[in-house]
Amino acid sequence: MNLNLNFLENLNRKLIVCTFSFLISFSTYSQNTISGTVKDGSNISLPGVNIIIKGTNIGVVSDFDGNFSINASSTDTLLFSYIGYLSQEIQVGANTIFDVTMIYDASKLNEVVVTGYGSQRRSDVTGSISSISKERLELLPNNNFVQALQGGIAGINIMQGTAGAEGNQASIIIRGRNSISASNSPLIILDGIPYGGSISAINPTDIESLVVLKDASSAAIYGARGSNGVILITSKKGSTGSPKFSYNVLSGISSISNMPDLMSPRQFYEFKNLREPGSITDSEEAIFQSNSGTNWFDLATREGTKQQHDVTFSGGTEKTKYYFSGSYLDVEGLALNDDFKRTSLRINLESKVSKWLTVGTNTQLTYSDRSGLPASWSGGTDGAFYMNPLTSAYDSNGNLSIYPWSEQVYWGNPLAPTLAENSDMEFKIFTNNFLKFDLLFVPGLSYKINSGIEYTNRERGTYYGRNTKRGLERLGYSQTINTFTKNELIENILDYNTQIGVHSISATALYSYQNNRIENQELEAQGFPNDVLTWYQPNVATLVSPSNDAEEFTILSSMLRLNYGYNNKYLLTLTTRRDGFSGFGSNTKWGNFFSTAFAWNIHNESFMSNSGMDLLKLRVSYGENGNQAVDAYQTLAMVSERSYLNGTNTAPGYVPSKLGNNNLGWESTKTLNIGIDFGFSKSTIRGSLEAYFADTEDILLNRSISPIHGLTSITQNIGATKNVGLELSLFANLVSKDDFSWNVNGNISYNTNEIVDLYGNKSDDLLNRWFIGQPIRVRYGYEWDGVFQTGDDIANSPQPDAQPGFAKIVDQNKDGQIDTDDRTILGKSENDINAGLSMNFKYKNISLDIFSQGAFGGLLLNGVLKDDVWSEVRRNTFVKNWWTESNPTNDYYSNHTDANLRGVGIYEKRDYWRIKDITVSFDIKSASGLKLEKLKLYLSGRNLITITNYGGIDPELGSVRHIPLEKTFSLGLNATF
Repeated sequence: MNLNLNFLENLNRKLIVCTFSFLISFSTYSQNTISGTVKDGSNISLPGVNIIIKGTNIGVVSDFDGNFSINASSTDTLLFSYIGYLSQEIQVGANTIFDVTMIYDASKLNEVVVTGYGSQRRSDVTGSISSISKERLELLPNNNFVQALQGGIAGINIMQGTAGAEGNQASIIIRGRNSISASNSPLIILDGIPYGGSISAINPTDIESLVVLKDASSAAIYGARGSNGVILITSKKGSTGSPKFSYNVLSGISSISNMPDLMSPRQFYEFKNLREPGSITDSEEAIFQSNSGTNWFDLATREGTKQQHDVTFSGGTEKTKYYFSGSYLDVEGLALNDDFKRTSLRINLESKVSKWLTVGTNTQLTYSDRSGLPASWSGGTDGAFYMNPLTSAYDSNGNLSIYPWSEQVYWGNPLAPTLAENSDMEFKIFTNNFLKFDLLFVPGLSYKINSGIEYTNRERGTYYGRNTKRGLERLGYSQTINTFTKNELIENILDYNTQIGVHSISATALYSYQNNRIENQELEAQGFPNDVLTWYQPNVATLVSPSNDAEEFTILSSMLRLNYGYNNKYLLTLTTRRDGFSGFGSNTKWGNFFSTAFAWNIHNESFMSNSGMDLLKLRVSYGENGNQAVDAYQTLAMVSERSYLNGTNTAPGYVPSKLGNNNLGWESTKTLNIGIDFGFSKSTIRGSLEAYFADTEDILLNRSISPIHGLTSITQNIGATKNVGLELSLFANLVSKDDFSWNVNGNISYNTNEIVDLYGNKSDDLLNRWFIGQPIRVRYGYEWDGVFQTGDDIANSPQPDAQPGFAKIVDQNKDGQIDTDDRTILGKSENDINAGLSMNFKYKNISLDIFSQGAFGGLLLNGVLKDDVWSEVRRNTFVKNWWTESNPTNDYYSNHTDANLRGVGIYEKRDYWRIKDITVSFDIKSASGLKLEKLKLYLSGRNLITITNYGGIDPELGSVRHIPLEKTFSLGLNATF
C-alpha cells in the first residue's frame, strides 16, 4: 500500500547536487561576516526584518526563521527596522553574532503570527488567520487547549459531548461542516508536525502560540488535509539572557452546574402505580414501606477536584537556547471513580553551532493514567440516570449489590464498574528534530530538514470479578487491549527571503514523507477458576476470543508558496501543493491543490494620510483544499470471517463485506474569502470582518446498489455541499489611564451549510435524514403541538382516537390524519451563530477578566421531557408537569401508556449565553517590590452562570444522560524567578 519512494530519493540527490553547485558558483564567505537571529518579545522569529549598515545602502533581510548574515566591520553600526516595531541601532564592535529582540510598537498593529512552515508580520498576512491570547492558556483551569479555544476565535464551533475528568470529549468545527459522513475535524500541527493523539496529552501551559488557519489560502500549504481548517500549536522556547525558573500551581474544586430533578422513591412509586396499576413488585413495595430507596444519582457523583503543578527552566546564550518543563495534572471528575492523571516533560533546545548550521529539538514525553472505570450513567439496564429508585445499592453485608432489583435480574448495579479492576496507561513520545543550513553563498536562502516521530503505546486491562453482575454471570470476565501508534515525518524545506528596494519576495518549497501505522491487539476471556490474577490468567479461561488488526498508510507531499509585497501596500500569495495518499484508489492516488490570495494595505496609501485610520486592509483569497477522509483500506474489496462447522471441527470461512473502488479519492473544498481589517483612534479600536463561500464536491457517500453483488452499497465520491458565513472580530481599549484600563475583545460568527446533492439525482435520503437544500444535520420528525384538553373536538381532529391529556401532533399536509407524511424538518440541530466576549479590567496591581460565550440557532431534544420509562415502568425519569384533569397544562401530556404513541419529541431552541470564566489576579511582585520577574496570585471560576430558555440540563451537551457539566473554582500561583 505504500507509495513508491524513488521520487523522494531522487529529490534528495538533486538537493545535494544543487547545494554543491551553489557552493562552487557563489561562494562569498568572508571572515567579517556578522550573523544572528531577530525575534520579537514573545521569542517568535521575525522574517523580513531590514538590517542595513548605517550610512550606506548595504543591507539584508532576515529569513523565515529570523536569521540574518551581513558583511560588516567592527566600526559599523547596524540599523534594524521592521514595520510595527521600534527601530534599533547596534554597534558591531568585536562581536560577530547578535541575537536581537525587536520591541513592539503597539500603535502599528504588526504582531508576528505563525503561518505554517514559517511566520509573517500581521501586516503581510493575506489569508484568514486568528490566534488566542496566552492568558487563556496559562491563567485558566484548562485540561486541554480546546477548552481555551471555545468562544475565543470567530468561526470556531466547539461542542462538549459530555463532561468528564479528562475533558477531551469535544468536537471542533471550523467554519461549518463540509463533509456529510466523513470527519470534519481540523488538522492539528504541533511544532510543525501533524498531531494525531488525544488533545489532553498537550499541556496548555507549554503553548507559546495557538493559531487557526481558516481560509483556503492560509491552509493550502497542508493541501489534502486542510479543508476543515488547521490549528497550529507552537510550544515555548528559550530566549537569550539569564536562566529563568518558573513554578505554577493550581488547585480547584468542581460541582454539578445544574442538578437534574429525578423522581424520588415516593414520586416513582406513585407514578408507577398510576401508569400501570398492579405493576409494583414485592421488593419495590418492601423498600417503599420501609421508607428507604436509593438516590442513584447522588451515589454515582462526588465533588470533583483538580491540582496541577508546572515547573519550567529556560534561558540561553547567543548560540544556544533552552526550555525545559515538567507538569503534573491530577483530576477527579464528578462521576464516581472518573480519574485522569497526566505527567509530561518537555525539552526544547536550539543551538547555532556555526554561522551556517542550526540544530534543534522540540520533544514532549507524556504519561497518561486513566485507570479506574466510572459509575455507569446512560446504560439501558444499569445507568444511574435510569435506575429504579425502589432498589437497593447495597446488600445486607454492606457490599454493593449484584442484583439491586431481585425480581429483575437483568438489571445491574450502576456502581458495579467501580469494583472492576482496571488499568489504562498511555505512553507518548512526540519529537520534532531539525537541521537548518543558512546557505551563505546566496543571502536569504536556507535549507531545513525536519523530522518528527509521534509514538504512542496504550495498554488497557479490565477484569470484572464475581462481585459484579457481568463477572458473576460469566464466572469472571477480562478484556485486554494494547494499541500501538507510530507516526513518522520527514520534511525538506527550502526558504528564500529578499528585499529589493520596495519589493519583498519570499518563497518556501517543501517535499515531505509521512508514514502512519496503528496496531491493535485485543483479548477477551471468561470462565475463570477464581478472581485472583484478574486479566493476567486468560490461559485458564474456558472461552478466549482474540482479535488483532493493523492499519498503515503513507502520504507524499510537495508544496511551493510564493509571497510578494510591493512597498508594504500590495501583497500577493500563491500556493500549490500536491499530495499522494496510499489509501486512495489506484486511479486517484494524487491530488493537486492551488490557492491565491491578495491583500491591499490601504492605510499605507498617501490619500489615507489624514483619514485617522491606523489600519485598513482588504484581503481576498480563493483556493482548493482536500479532506483525507478515507480509511487506509476503504478502496479495497474486503471479506469478513464467517466460520462454519465441518464435521466436528470449526473451519474458517469468508463472505464479501465490501466492494472495492479504484476511483475513490479526496473530498475537495473550494473557498472564496473576503476580509477587511481595520483600526483607528491610535489602534485603540481595531477588528476584522470576513465573508466566505465554500463549495465541497466529491463527498464520500455509500450509494445503494443491486444486492446481486452480495452487498447493498458501495462508497463513492458523489455528494456536494456548500457553506456560507460571516465573521466579525473587535477589540477596543475603552479606558487607558495611569491606574486603570478597560479592554474589550469580542467576536461573533454566522455559518449556514446545505446539501447540494447526494447521489447525482437531486433526491433526498430520508433514512439518513439528509435533504437537498437543507443543513447537513437537521431535526426531523413529528411536530409537537401541545396537549389535547377537555372540551376539544377530538373526534373530528386528525387524532380521533386520542383522549384529553394526550400529545397533539401537527397535521402538516392538512389531510385530516396523522401518518408518516406528517413528519417534517423541525430545524437545524447545530447552532449557526457563535459568539465570545472578553473584558479585562485592570486597576493598579489587580486584574479582573470576564469571559463569556454563547451559541444560537439550533434545536435540541429536551431529554428531561422524554418519556422513556419502558413497559411496567422499569426505569426512572425526570419530574415533569404532567397533565391531569385538575392540572390541565399544555406543557406535557398525561401519565398514560398511550399518551404519546408516536413518540413525538419536544424540541427546544438550544440558545444560551454562558459566563464561562471569571478570573481575578493580583500582581504581588508589583505591589511588594520583590526582586522577581513575576509573582501572580489568581482565583478563577468556570461555568458560573448560564442564561437559556432550554429546559433540559444543558443546551451544549449532546445528551441529558451523560456526565453533567461542572462548575469549577480554582486558586493558582504563577511565579518566575
